[in-house]
Amino acid sequence: MPHDGLDLTNLTRYEILALDGDINVSDGHPRQTLTTGQQAVIDRLPELFHSSAREGFADLESRAQREFLHSLGQLSAPVEAGRVLSCYSSSVAMEVVARSLSDVCKTIGLIHPTFDNIPDLLRGRGIGLVPLDEQELIQGRVPAIAEVDAVFLTVPNNPTGAVIGPAALRTIAESCARHDKILVLDTSFRGFVTAEREDTYALLDRTGVHYVIIEDTGKLWPLSELKLGFIGHSAACPLDLYENLSDVLLSVSPFVLALVAEFAEEAGAGGYQRLHTLVSRNRRILREALEDTEARLPGNPSDVSVSMIDLPAPLDAGRVWADLKASGLHVLRCEPFYWAAPARGSRRIRVALARDSVVIEKTSGLLRDYFLRAQNSS
Repeated sequence: MPHDGLDLTNLTRYEILALDGDINVSDGHPRQTLTTGQQAVIDRLPELFHSSAREGFADLESRAQREFLHSLGQLSAPVEAGRVLSCYSSSVAMEVVARSLSDVCKTIGLIHPTFDNIPDLLRGRGIGLVPLDEQELIQGRVPAIAEVDAVFLTVPNNPTGAVIGPAALRTIAESCARHDKILVLDTSFRGFVTAEREDTYALLDRTGVHYVIIEDTGKLWPLSELKLGFIGHSAACPLDLYENLSDVLLSVSPFVLALVAEFAEEAGAGGYQRLHTLVSRNRRILREALEDTEARLPGNPSDVSVSMIDLPAPLDAGRVWADLKASGLHVLRCEPFYWAAPARGSRRIRVALARDSVVIEKTSGLLRDYFLRAQNSS
C-alpha cells in the first residue's frame, strides 16, 4: 500500500481496513457497550425471535416503523398510509433512491461536503452532480436550483454535524416546490440532535414539495450491524420507489423489525438522552486533550457521533492517517467527503465518538502525543 493510502478508493474501504485495528475510531457505526436498558432487550432475544414469527408481517412492520419514527418526533411520518418502505440498511435505501432518481433526473444538486457513498451511488446511476455549499443551505439558499432536477441534502450532515434548521429547510422546500424539484433528505444522524426535533414530514407536507426521506437505525445502537433503513415519501412523489425496491429485496427480517421496535421504545424512554450524554462527554474528552496542541476541533456546534479535527501545518490527512495507522489507531481522512473539491479535506481527519469513553480517552491521548511530537520536530 502506498504511504498515503490513495489506492483505497472510498471511505468505506478505509473503514473496512480499520475493523481489525487496535483502536477503531474510523467508521461512524456505534461500537459502545450496551446500556442497562439495551441489555435488558438483548436478554429477551429468544422471546423476540419467536414472537416476531407469530405476528403478522404488515402489523409488525408498521409497528416498528411507527415506534422508531415517533421516537424521533416524526409523528406525521406516513406509516399508516403505506408510504414508508423498509430496507436492510440506509445504504440499500440510498441505492434504491439513486436508482429511482436516475429514471427522472439528469442532474442533482448535492450538499457539499458529505459522505462519499452518496455521490458515488448517484454518479454510478449516470446522474450529474452540482455541489451545493453547506453554509448557503444553512441560510436557506439553494445555489443553482434552476440547473438541477432534484436537491439532495444530508441533515444533520456527516462529517460536519451541520444542521439545516426548520426555517431554512422550509425555505428550501418551498423553493423546490416552486421550481418543481424533488427534495431528498438523508436523516441518518437525526437521532443525535439534542434540541427539540421538528416533525420533518409535517413541515414538508405543508410546502407541497415532492420529497423522499431516508431514515436509519444503524447509527444509533450497537447491535452488531442488525439495522434497518426506511424510505418515506410524499403522496405525489414521482419516483418509482416500490418497483425499484422490489428489484432488490422481498422483505426485511421480522426479527430485526421486532428488535428495532424494542430499541426505539427504550430510546424514547431515556435512551436517546443517555446516548447524547456519551457523545457529548467523548467530544469534550477529545477537545480537552488537544488543547495543548495546534490541532483543533472545528468551532461549529455539533451533536453527531463524529468529529473532524483540523490539522496544523505542515501536516496533511494522508500523512497523519498513515502515521496513526502504523501505531494502531485508525481514523478517517477527510478528502473524500469533499467530493467536488478533495483538497478542501486534505487538512482534516474524522474521529468517531460512538465508543466507550475509555476508547476515546486512549484515542485522545495518542492524538495528543502525536501532534505534540509533530510540533516539537518542526
